[in-house]
Amino acid sequence: MANDSLRLSKINKNQPVSAQAHTLLGELAQQAKDLDQALQHFLQAIFIYKNMNDMQNQIMSSIVYAETFFAANRYVEGDKILDELLPITHQYGEELPIALVLITKGNGYYQQKHYDDAIAQYTPALKYLSDKDEVTQKHRADTYKIIAQSYKRLKNREQTASFYTKALAIYTALQDPKLMARTLNTLAEAERYLGNYLIALDYSIHGLKLHERLDDPIGYVKALMGAGIIFRHIGSYEKSLEHIHKAHLFYKKMNDVSGIAKTSNELGFIYTQLDQVDQAKSFYQITIDQPEKKIEPQTLATALREMAVIDLGSGDYESAKVMAQKAHKIYQNDNDKSKASISARIIGNIYRAQQDDTNAIAYYRESLSLATEIGSEIYQIKAQTPLAGILIGEHTEEAIDLLKKALELAIQIDSKTQKLYVYRELRKAEKSRGNIAESLHYAEEEIALTKIIQEEREDNELVLVKAKLYSHKKEMELKSLKEITKLDQIELIKKKSEIEIAEQERKISELELTKNKYASIALSSLLAICLLAVILLSRRFVHSRKHNKELGYLAARDPLTNCYNRRILFDLMNRDFADLELLGEYCIILADIDQFKAVNDNYGHTTGDSVLRAVADILQDSIRQNDIVARFGGEEFCVVLPGASQDQAMRIAETIRRKIETSHFDDVTVTCSFGVTSIQFNAKTPQELIDQADLALYKSKSNGRNQVTLWDQSLERQ
Repeated sequence: MANDSLRLSKINKNQPVSAQAHTLLGELAQQAKDLDQALQHFLQAIFIYKNMNDMQNQIMSSIVYAETFFAANRYVEGDKILDELLPITHQYGEELPIALVLITKGNGYYQQKHYDDAIAQYTPALKYLSDKDEVTQKHRADTYKIIAQSYKRLKNREQTASFYTKALAIYTALQDPKLMARTLNTLAEAERYLGNYLIALDYSIHGLKLHERLDDPIGYVKALMGAGIIFRHIGSYEKSLEHIHKAHLFYKKMNDVSGIAKTSNELGFIYTQLDQVDQAKSFYQITIDQPEKKIEPQTLATALREMAVIDLGSGDYESAKVMAQKAHKIYQNDNDKSKASISARIIGNIYRAQQDDTNAIAYYRESLSLATEIGSEIYQIKAQTPLAGILIGEHTEEAIDLLKKALELAIQIDSKTQKLYVYRELRKAEKSRGNIAESLHYAEEEIALTKIIQEEREDNELVLVKAKLYSHKKEMELKSLKEITKLDQIELIKKKSEIEIAEQERKISELELTKNKYASIALSSLLAICLLAVILLSRRFVHSRKHNKELGYLAARDPLTNCYNRRILFDLMNRDFADLELLGEYCIILADIDQFKAVNDNYGHTTGDSVLRAVADILQDSIRQNDIVARFGGEEFCVVLPGASQDQAMRIAETIRRKIETSHFDDVTVTCSFGVTSIQFNAKTPQELIDQADLALYKSKSNGRNQVTLWDQSLERQ
């Protein structure tokens, strides 16, 4: 039909129809991916409009012509057309065409991933989008949105959030619910990257509310994904699973392989956080099993990388190496130097675990080189620190040089966790070259920073709790809104019924008035009862809270010695062992009263109890503020010394031993035997650490009692 129109318009010399026919044929050729044919038709349309002196249509056709060059990856030619077009738009005098030319130039740079250049075109375009009509404002909002997307690619989180916020304000003013909902989702993601979880959650829940009213399944499933990720970040794993699983089921129903893979990875992340590694692996495996051509390489690489980390943690080094190297190859093929830096570091960790230092060093150096090339301070630190750790001993000077550079970067980006790791390696490095004073300095820095990190962790936990409460509040609001909607629907049905039985309206109204009168009386009575109940419950709550606090204290303490009990000891140690890398120095002492049975037999259990209390008092008086003493069982006590070195722990144990030896308890003298161990002996769990201390204690007993013994590997063989 378009060809017929073109033929007839040429016969009749009807230039407007000819131009329109060429434009339509160009669009059809575009849809058929015949870009050369499309370019010819758009060019003919431009010539006709130029001959007609129709500047507006000439400009619009030229913009489409340039966009077609961009679609064909012929960016230089497309850009040249727009450069020639810009003076024409200024001559034309309308602001919108000027803005559209600048936006199109920006789109060309954006498609080439030249995001800074794209922003340099989009920004001046905003100046020409000042009219308040709906079309211009829509272009303005879309421009804010593409600027936000450009900053997102540049990882400028603050600007990303700022421009998405501006776009949302206009879409809201235009009352465009679909664009509002989608922008809320992307804005929630931007705020999440900034660590503003409450704000992110608020945007996400608002987006979900809007999507539930829209026929936009793709937008809705993306909103579910976004909300699920935010819930994961605030530690609300049940809610996270609920949202991500809904998205996963949607993609399975649609047989969307790419979506299945992405949601499988997200479910894997959640189960990894929950320490359910078998479940996590099963979801990563779903991604790995998908046809490679149907999923994004980065999605596959993520699953491979995470599987490698899990296998490394479980000691399956060969499987970990295969997975990590596959991920590394994908990142290299995609020229993703940021992710390649991560995968190279993971491979280095695997080789280090296999004690293959040569290959580990090679991959750590590759990771560092890539991190330096992209200017990522955090990835540089993460490569420098383990690299230096291997070099200590044979190449200590180079190790210290790397660590000092890492420390500068950690201070620059204010990463306390990375500073802690660097201090730890610097302490070891300085000790290796015999610089004890400097090693002690770094040990003190390490201890001080550990306390700060622990305090911040507690603050962050409070923030996450607040976020969970906030999400619960929002869910209740959403539930309430749904109930109100249902009530509104019921009310509408009721109104229709009232119209159908209009002749009975008066009687119904009278009945309603009577009902309302009694309902008001009942409501007033109920309110008075509720207020009275609130007062009574409040008093009971205050009393109960005080009582519960007392019960909590008693439940945590051994009633005889006032030390922590065994259950609390393991709770506290399990919490400390949750992050072994962050733990640093950590020692325990097991103390056992020598020949305590003889005390009970000779002096009676009352005296025996007095001795236990007195020994417990000495233990508690001899430790530092952050240390704890627990009654481990019978006459045995456990002292936990966070941040203490082996030497410090031995000194503390010896001090306690002497105090007990020289003390008199109701005219009874006793001695104690001690076993000391440290996390530096590679215990992975609290029970392993206690078992080591128990062996050392047994050695003290075997050697004649009243001694302090430090655990070493030889005790395992005795």
